[in-house]
Amino acid sequence: MVRLELQHINKKYGDHEVLSFEKWSLDHGIYWLKGGNGTGKTTLFKVIAGQTPFEGMLSLNGISIRSQPVTYRSMISYAEAEPQYPPFVTGNELLNYHIEVRKASRENTASLVEALGMSPFMDQKVGSYSSGMVKKLSLICAFVGDVQLYILDEPLITIDANATALLYRLIKSYAEKGCSFLLSSHQELEMSCLPIKQAFQIVNAELQPC
Repeated sequence: MVRLELQHINKKYGDHEVLSFEKWSLDHGIYWLKGGNGTGKTTLFKVIAGQTPFEGMLSLNGISIRSQPVTYRSMISYAEAEPQYPPFVTGNELLNYHIEVRKASRENTASLVEALGMSPFMDQKVGSYSSGMVKKLSLICAFVGDVQLYILDEPLITIDANATALLYRLIKSYAEKGCSFLLSSHQELEMSCLPIKQAFQIVNAELQPC
């Protein structure tokens, strides 16, 4: 069972307060964070993923990011809205890095590469990829290995309808296995495809159900 807990969270950029709330906790399920640009969605995701400093307490399944940062981060997979990779690396080089770090199954990963239609391009340099191909590569890397919490920031942008349908199936199947998801999307998510447990929005730096 997944249990994410945040307490006394505050995050500023200079004098601008982006996040400020006392408590937020999630258990197993698929959660949707709504809102437009500049509301703090990506900042919240980076806080939870352990990619940006903040004030407060944060733990996943009782593992604190303060006292056990390596163990904490090993339980989370984060895919950025607009991933940036070195243009000189190939898709396979990036993927192999994730496989080695997470000690993942190459067979399962190969199936996902094939399903997303990326097999012919994995030996090409990322600098030659279209934005849609970069996004697919980031999603492939996000699903490498077994983690507890998947954080997908705007996962639907720049991917085609077939890839979107596959992503919905992946999220649903992983959730059924006990994983949890935090998703953000400007687009409306297909509620018939994803069993969204709850939706939230950030208003005046605070998290609110919606």
